[in-house]
Amino acid sequence: MSEAPIQLESVSHWYGEGPLRRQILFDVSGAVRSGEIVILSGPSGSGKTTLLTLIGALRSTQAGSLRVFGNELRGASEAVLTDVRQRIGYVFQSHNLLDALTVRQNVQMGLQPAQRVGSAKRADDLLASVGLAGLGDRHPGEISGGQRQRVAIARALIGEPRILLADEPTASLDKETGRQIVTLIQRLAREHGVTVLLVTHDNRILDVADRILALEDGRISSFMSAVTEGTRRLWGLLARDLRQGEFLRRVAEIPADRFARLLEELTEETQELLAMVELAQGETFDSALAQVLEAFAIKLGEGLGSDHTRVYLVAESGEEVFSLVPSQGQAPAEIRAGLERGIVGQVARSGAFTHVADVAASAEFEPEIDLCGPEHGGSLLALPLLDRSQRTFAVIELARSGTTRPFTSEEQRRVQRLAASLSTTLQTWFRMSCSCRKDEGARGQACCGGPDPCSH
Repeated sequence: MSEAPIQLESVSHWYGEGPLRRQILFDVSGAVRSGEIVILSGPSGSGKTTLLTLIGALRSTQAGSLRVFGNELRGASEAVLTDVRQRIGYVFQSHNLLDALTVRQNVQMGLQPAQRVGSAKRADDLLASVGLAGLGDRHPGEISGGQRQRVAIARALIGEPRILLADEPTASLDKETGRQIVTLIQRLAREHGVTVLLVTHDNRILDVADRILALEDGRISSFMSAVTEGTRRLWGLLARDLRQGEFLRRVAEIPADRFARLLEELTEETQELLAMVELAQGETFDSALAQVLEAFAIKLGEGLGSDHTRVYLVAESGEEVFSLVPSQGQAPAEIRAGLERGIVGQVARSGAFTHVADVAASAEFEPEIDLCGPEHGGSLLALPLLDRSQRTFAVIELARSGTTRPFTSEEQRRVQRLAASLSTTLQTWFRMSCSCRKDEGARGQACCGGPDPCSH
């Protein structure tokens, strides 16, 4: 696997010296992989822009390790820093176009002086790709703010950078234009294979990212905490006023236009919170659950030296199991079977840990469902994951081929101890991925076979 183009380890940064020293970043660690679109989110003053300028070699790294394209930037020579800068494209909150130059010439400014000769067609092609075909001869003052930001994106891409750093590219734009800009960045990044790190505090554009890092008070923090901060603050104030009977009086004192803005802000913040809840109940969170359980199964398999692993979930109906994408082997992407079938069904029904030393001799074993070694030989471990009510919500199978020794009693006990210690955490992920659905006039459907949380 190639090295991530951006790697940070314990990066700290401060401004000023002595009693005036103010630390902005605190032990920030992380990596951005090649071709990834990562959003750095957080409130104003959290250190987002400082971190971006450090990664872009526009500011000296003071503490920790910061590697870009494999180059350590802390203490790097000016030649190294210049080389790194030339391989990065920058898009800032202000487009920073030169009014005296045409749109085409502004795009060409993204090239080194020696590269600008004969680059007019290349600039026009990029302008066309960002939706500005035919505007190359105009000046920045003759086009809209959104169009100027598109020019800035074209300028950032003309040098064919491997990394694109964007600092609040939608801050000065209206909602619709801002959405168009980030969608454009997303599309162009995919087409050009560029790694993107985009700084924003605009929660409305978070869905373009492959991954989101939340920076709060100079530290990487929980993303959900960062997203819901504004909502908690607004609802906290509202709850306080409701308890004190002050809400109606305060509303009476607020002019109608200000109240409308307040209500709109509260609505938007709450919609963002609900969008995050929907995300947690949708395919994205289900995918995260699948990967968490798969990773758990892989680590179990590695520790035991098993040849294959597979994770099954118990369906909401409690009548069948279905597999997630197998971590090893060549089984289909999904298998569904009733609880009356196979060793996995037996374990899902009984909630009992099962070891089969020779699957070929087992009456319960079904090769279409259960894991097996070559020619259906080998040994199999099947362990249930239990929720707090001791109901099985998942089953993990580990298999060794017939040419490998069976699982030992000590290995079985080790797997059982590990599964028991992590089962509560894994069940939390499982239940977070389930949706509470209510039909009109009907009781809410139970989540994933557990007690109905909608009935309280």
